[in-house]
Amino acid sequence: MFRAMVEGVTLPLMVTDGDGQIIFANRSSEEFTGYTRIELLGLNLRDLCAPYESSRYIFSTLSQIKKMAEVDIDFKQKGGRVFMASVSFSPFDHHGSPHLLVTLRDVTRKRIQEGKTREEERYCKLLAERNRLQDQLNRSSKLAFMGELAAGIAHEINNPLGIILGFVQDILDEISEDHPLFESIRIIEQETARCVDVVKDLLDFARIKPPERTRVDILQLLEDSIILLAPQVKKNKVQVTRAYDKGLPYTEIDPHLIRQVFLNVMINAIQAMPYGGGLRLAMGLVHRQQSQKERNWVRITISDTGDGIPQKDLDRVFGPFFTTRGIKGTGLGLSVCQRIMDDHRGKIEIESREGVGTTCSIYFPVGG
Repeated sequence: MFRAMVEGVTLPLMVTDGDGQIIFANRSSEEFTGYTRIELLGLNLRDLCAPYESSRYIFSTLSQIKKMAEVDIDFKQKGGRVFMASVSFSPFDHHGSPHLLVTLRDVTRKRIQEGKTREEERYCKLLAERNRLQDQLNRSSKLAFMGELAAGIAHEINNPLGIILGFVQDILDEISEDHPLFESIRIIEQETARCVDVVKDLLDFARIKPPERTRVDILQLLEDSIILLAPQVKKNKVQVTRAYDKGLPYTEIDPHLIRQVFLNVMINAIQAMPYGGGLRLAMGLVHRQQSQKERNWVRITISDTGDGIPQKDLDRVFGPFFTTRGIKGTGLGLSVCQRIMDDHRGKIEIESREGVGTTCSIYFPVGG
């Protein structure tokens, strides 16, 4: 019954002793190996393999196999053709001695296709990484050009604006509030002050210094930053909630520059909720891939329940001079933040749904 069963199986089946000596082979084994069954009974299993496979570790431990094992081994047919086979070893005892039922499958085409698929996946990953680096290079070049342009403009108009603002304030000190020109001059003062703020943003954008790193409790830095915004939080009726993990590591950062990042992002969030809303601050340790390697990051998320950013604008939020605040914004804040985070080898990312709110995620690599 056993012989009839194994002879009817289309897969090559062999039985070997604990040393790999073949003591039985079914009919399919002849076609698979090119040897007759009589020839097979005089061979060891390693004799059927390509020469470079005969020293494989598994052949020296066949008698120690306790449960089914499957490995890929290159076989060599009697005619010389080399192909890859998936070999299954199923151990059993016969008269107190270890034996193996060996099942063979030709997997050459399958492994070639798998190799092609892996190569295609690897190519796609390399292409995505190249595109990411190209985008980063283009952004850096654009920011460098904009920085030079901003510095030139700022230096040219900073002093005249200061003089204008000074004279306007002197005039306001000299005239009374019921003067017919008082309101017009006050508007001139406000708009000139706004221009001064624009120039300041331009200078900040152009003069990012290399970070002066020091070991900082980043959670405390975030808390100190939100305290500075208490008046705006109160004015806009914003409810602040927190979710901080315990035992977060200290980070090597420039506290002055990172405070600027926190303030900029939180101000944007508060201004997105002029009639009230929720501001959620969260901090924790996450695992994230960088250059195809996993590493730990401290992640700070700042979420609001404001109007959100239209999907079509999400890819532009870090671009110089992009703003959703109309004439009230310069569009330089997030560009400056991104430059600061790049200098810290960190990341800043924005997710938003229009009508739902925005989440800004800020990542710092653990260990710098």
